[in-house]
Amino acid sequence: MKLSEHTRYTQLLVGDPLQILEVDFDMLSPDFYTIMTTSGRGSKYDTFASKSHGHSDEHVHPVCRRPSDEFMFPGLNNAIRLDFPICTPSKASRQTLANSGTVLGLSPHKSLARLSSQPLLSQLLDKNIVADNMWSVTLLDADTGVLSLGGTIARQVEEAKIRGEIELKHFGDPVANSQWVTRHVEQQMSLAMPDDIPWDHHFKWTNVQGAAGWWTVLMKGVWINGAKVLKNQPVVMDINAPFILAPPVAAQRFYDSIGGTKRLEAPYDMFFAFPCLNRVNIAFEIGGWNFPVMHGEGTREDALYGPAGGTFSLGKLSDGTGYCVGAVVETSMGLRKKWSKSGMKNMWVLGEPFFRGLGVAFDIENGRVGVRTY
Repeated sequence: MKLSEHTRYTQLLVGDPLQILEVDFDMLSPDFYTIMTTSGRGSKYDTFASKSHGHSDEHVHPVCRRPSDEFMFPGLNNAIRLDFPICTPSKASRQTLANSGTVLGLSPHKSLARLSSQPLLSQLLDKNIVADNMWSVTLLDADTGVLSLGGTIARQVEEAKIRGEIELKHFGDPVANSQWVTRHVEQQMSLAMPDDIPWDHHFKWTNVQGAAGWWTVLMKGVWINGAKVLKNQPVVMDINAPFILAPPVAAQRFYDSIGGTKRLEAPYDMFFAFPCLNRVNIAFEIGGWNFPVMHGEGTREDALYGPAGGTFSLGKLSDGTGYCVGAVVETSMGLRKKWSKSGMKNMWVLGEPFFRGLGVAFDIENGRVGVRTY
């Protein structure tokens, strides 16, 4: 999983010979499809170049057909055939001038589907490629991450963390060869994540609620420097949002709880600034657990490698100032007349800053979201 122009995308291998398609995420829709335009831009699926392309005239949408092709996934020896709807806008439409590309819908419900075809995860379940109707995401850094369909990487992350700690602790010890390290890693893993304990016991879970089709949950509390400043805040999760969005009353209360903050002047008055050297610690309470999601500049490494102001910062307000712009941004979406029936009133949007350093699992089958710290 990578970041391009503020949008998270992954890559899929499809066809014979294999084509690499860049696939955008959509957490607000379940549809899986590719768009073919005449613009010559974007990541275009070439049906003529694929010998395994299965033609179909069946329509799943007025501009979308339902052909199929063979896909290769990591860990599989053989390709699997999946429905792969192709949408072709009319040549008389402005949409045909847009980029070609593929979209992977990952919403929890089919109520917002625009196509009558099956989502990708449902197809993988039907073919017994994955065992669970769930997916998870982990951001490794600002640009890359891991998307897991049908599982999580919790065990792999925990094992890598334990291995790194053991190798660092016993660096230079002649006894600590690769076999010795592996043996000690297995011993600690048997205590940290025993094989007989179900995978979901390693996450803190909260049920999805509210509007069908969105990953909406209740955030029990917002904690700043160990004090609970907000409680029972409805949130919708969307990794493609570059900020954490908060309704006006909650945003004001949030920043009032951090010393030295100020609202920027119009037209940027939805942003707030805080002293870059403020060592604020911010945690969100989800599933009965406080997860540290952001912090101000607190270590030497934070100061050296940035961003200025720590993970809570979007960057400095300007050169020569001691203020940084906060990653929590005020939104008035739910207050505007055209959004009055959207269900967004008093709603937070937990965007990319929330996902950093956390493993987040989305259980479609049981309608819940799980979070754990990595």
